Amino acid sequence: MYSISDDQIDFILHDLGANGIETESLQQDLLDHICIIIEQNLDEGGDFDQFYAATVKTFYKKQLREIEEERNFLLSLPRHLVLSRNLFFCLLFVLLGGPFIAYMATSGLAWAPVKGWQIRDDVWQASLVFSLFPMLILLVLYLTPDRLDPVIPWRSKVLIGIHPFIQIVSVSE
Repeated sequence: MYSISDDQIDFILHDLGANGIETESLQQDLLDHICIIIEQNLDEGGDFDQFYAATVKTFYKKQLREIEEERNFLLSLPRHLVLSRNLFFCLLFVLLGGPFIAYMATSGLAWAPVKGWQIRDDVWQASLVFSLFPMLILLVLYLTPDRLDPVIPWRSKVLIGIHPFIQIVSVSE
C-alpha cells in the first residue's frame, strides 16, 4: 500500500486549484478521493506523477473545471416545488385523467372522416371505467373535511422535491 507524503498532498491541492477547482470544500473532497484511490491502487514503488495524472482524468470528460461547474449548477436548482393544496389536486387530476381525455380526443379525430365528430362507444366506456376509480379517490381525498383528519389538510402546502418526493406541510393561520 502506497503512503502519500505531505509534498504530494500539497501538489494535488495546487493542481486542483490551477485546473479550475476554486471552492475549498470541493478541493478537500476531491483531495480525499484522489488520495484514497492512489493509496489503495498504486504499488509501493510506482510512479506517483503518472498514476495521479491517470486518476484525475477519470473525474472529467474535457477539463477538471467541469466538476465545479456541475456542482454550481446543481446547487442553483430549486430543491423543491411548493404547491397549494388545490393546485396539487389539479395536477393529480391532469396526470390521472389527462391520458384518458387525450385518448378520447384522438379517437374522435381518427374517426371524424368516417363517422363524423362523434366518439365511439367503446372509447367512452373504456375511458369512463378506467378513469372513474382514480377520479373518485381524488374527489374523496379533496372533499374530506378537516374535522375528519384528511390526508392533505385544507390549509396546507405540498412540497414536491427529490428527498422526500412529496411532503405535506401544514400552514397555521
